Formats: sequence, C-alpha cells, structure tokens
Amino acid sequence: MMKVGIIDSGVEVAFLREQGMHLAGAARFTLDLDAKELEARVYEREELEAWRAGDTVLDLEDAHGHGTAVLSILHEQVRPWPDVELYVARVLDEGVRGHSLCLVEALGWMLDEVGVDLLNLSLGTTLRALESPMREVTDRAAARGAVIVCSAGGMPTLPAQLESVVSVGDAALMERVGTDVKVDHVVREREVKLYMGGHWLHAPMTTSFACAVAVAGVLRDGCPPEWRRGRG
Repeated sequence: MMKVGIIDSGVEVAFLREQGMHLAGAARFTLDLDAKELEARVYEREELEAWRAGDTVLDLEDAHGHGTAVLSILHEQVRPWPDVELYVARVLDEGVRGHSLCLVEALGWMLDEVGVDLLNLSLGTTLRALESPMREVTDRAAARGAVIVCSAGGMPTLPAQLESVVSVGDAALMERVGTDVKVDHVVREREVKLYMGGHWLHAPMTTSFACAVAVAGVLRDGCPPEWRRGRG
C-alpha cells in the first residue's frame, strides 16, 4: 500500500472525522530553545484513533489551518480517495512558524523511518547550513523510488533546490522569480478549492497550494517519469 506523507502545521481532527479519513501515523517536532533540545513525539495508530474519536487530545491539532488546507486539496482532487496510508508530521505552530531543525528531523522520520512513497512539503527554509543533512535524507529516499514534492519560494529555499526534490511553483511566482530559483513544475490555475476555517472555499493559488495540487496529480494520474529522481 502506498504511503503518503505531509509535513506542515498538523491537521484538524474535525476534518478527518467529516471526510472519513484516518491517519496511519503522525509525529510532532518542536525545539526548546532555552533547553537547546529538540523534542519529537510519535503517535501510533491506536492513539490517533482515540484522538479522532474525541477520547484524547494530541499535539497535532492544526491551529492555523494550513496543513488541513493542503490535505483537503489532495482529498478534493483525488476521487475516489485511494487506499493509501496517510502520515502527518507537525512542525509549524499556529502562526505557521517552525524551526528548520524540526524540518530536518521530520524529513528523517517521514523518509527513513516511515518510508513514505510520496511526500508533500508545502514549506521550506533559507537556512543553507542544513543543506547537507537534507540532501542526504532526500537523496536516500529518491534512490529507493520515493517522490518528494516541495513548494518553490521567491528566493532559493530548501529542500526545493535539491536535485532529488521536485519543486513546484504557481503562475504568480513565475512572473517574478529569478533564474536562481529551481522550478520543475508550474501549476497554472489561479484558484483552488480547499478547506480552511471549518468550511470549503475557493482561495487564490499559492506555491504552497500548488505543491498539493501537484501531489494530487501523482495520486490521481500516476507519477511523471521525470519526477523519479533516483532511478534511471
């Protein structure tokens, strides 16, 4: 069974209930700057089902809505929803802020430990010091056939710039982006239907949402051969 992962701001449990979706696994990554300690909490399927049923509270709830919006794009554009295992890693808080070290740890968990086949990264960092560990984990995953899709930024960002990652932009980005930004695929639609704030709506396309549209295309239509960076 295909394993699909999303690293973002978590997911609203109400959305999972409403859409009849289940998580196969999830994790929360935080950095305590005072203690200089990175904390990782991995949740198993049983804990996630109890959370979904309302029997417990987990630190996965999407207080911003960005991660839920990303998942909703996949769910809306891939009908019927395929028989896949869904994994979520929360690295962003209610202000869509997070530390780049948490992103590196989440990449390792998703790609090495869980071994997802398809990963949505509607986020990125400009911290070039983390290029080496990111490259190691994404190259390793691509070599086994994983497809890693990441939103491009207005400036060079990681992991979108890495060769083993498929970087995605939207039409608005392409009107202003420089040649130093790697963009492998462009989503031309100007709007996208998504779930945010407790309801469905049509929102302006962004690179973050374009990334999810591209991942939905892989789930729906299959992976373009050139997106498999570690084979051939």
